[in-house]
Amino acid sequence: TGLRQLTDGIYDDIEPCYLPDGGIAFISSRSRRWVQCMSSQVATLHRCDANGKGIRPLSANVEMDNTPWVLPDGRIIYMRWEYVDRSQVQFHHLWTCNPDGTNQTVYYGNMHPGGAFLDAKPIPDTDAVLFIDSPGHGQREHAGFVSTVSAKRGPDALSAKRRISSTEYRDPYPIAEDCF
Repeated sequence: TGLRQLTDGIYDDIEPCYLPDGGIAFISSRSRRWVQCMSSQVATLHRCDANGKGIRPLSANVEMDNTPWVLPDGRIIYMRWEYVDRSQVQFHHLWTCNPDGTNQTVYYGNMHPGGAFLDAKPIPDTDAVLFIDSPGHGQREHAGFVSTVSAKRGPDALSAKRRISSTEYRDPYPIAEDCF
């Protein structure tokens, strides 16, 4: 009950999450760009005030961003499709930025090809995140293997990533360190 639409117009505004300051981060096609290798609109990280006003971009990525979520320190973690001067199908990894869009930084995976890392969320009382490792260029509806990663070993340490499911799932949510 009490649901109301906050944004409208010709754009696709999807995948919202609440920010610590009361605003909302979301993915939007407001950048008015198209994916370089196919006929699909680019959607990038945006934010708005709690009432849907004050919409502004947080990312100037030339390709897609997906599934933002807030880390305990207030940064936003999200999947960034990165393919400037590299394979267009191999780099869909985890990045972070501040809620105002500053300090965009690789969180994990941008040096090693493979998988689309989606739906990352912090695991309570740990320094790790839970996410979906969607095989290849990403599967339909973000299906993939439930995985964890801790960035404390650095953004390129392959040993920091751990797959915890042998079958594909969607939309993981961490309840505790050992309960997802």
